[in-house]
Amino acid sequence: MKLKTSDLKNKNLLIYGLGTTGKSVLRYFRKKKFKQYSVWDDDNCIRKSNKIKITRKRFIKNIDKYDYIIISPGINLKQQLSNKTLNKISNKVITDLDLFFLQNKKVKTIAITGTNGKSTTCKILEHVLKKNKKKVNLCGNIGRPILDQKIYINSNVIIELSSFQLFYSKFLKLDISMILNLKKDHIDWHSSFKKYKEAKFRIFRNQKKSSHALLNEKG
Repeated sequence: MKLKTSDLKNKNLLIYGLGTTGKSVLRYFRKKKFKQYSVWDDDNCIRKSNKIKITRKRFIKNIDKYDYIIISPGINLKQQLSNKTLNKISNKVITDLDLFFLQNKKVKTIAITGTNGKSTTCKILEHVLKKNKKKVNLCGNIGRPILDQKIYINSNVIIELSSFQLFYSKFLKLDISMILNLKKDHIDWHSSFKKYKEAKFRIFRNQKKSSHALLNEKG
């Protein structure tokens, strides 16, 4: 599936979830002057505060009409939608990180995931790079959302990735990817340790031959 940011302007889009990430995507769409998009949140109070008048029944009925659905991390579609509906939209679900990579910025990306130690490792790496006079952006599951940041061409973008973000992302093309460790976690969300591990290993998907994949052999 090939897609460019410019192509999205002609698509019917849905922002699913109006937490920190969803609001960041909304600001991005407004900045880029996107016209065809809707917003939804499963929380009734959030829908009321954002004047979302569509009913849940109608929303679910029409969700497969959208070309792409930009979902916030942590939302478990398996708990919100039927298997029939999920099958219809699974290829349409993307993330704010996908939107970033679709911009084709010539930046070096360093992504870190794992059950424990992600934030600490990202902060240490940020400190080391800055000490060496490198431009750094820290984002993903840590820091400001990636679409809210001003990223320069020669910047080193450090991305902390959760299993939720990796599960839904489709367009990540990372220069350096690292899995620190894997322990049983978020099993209620992924349904099994095997599926949780599969989500984590998606960090290596779409990498080039010149990219680097790092694993902790001790797990």
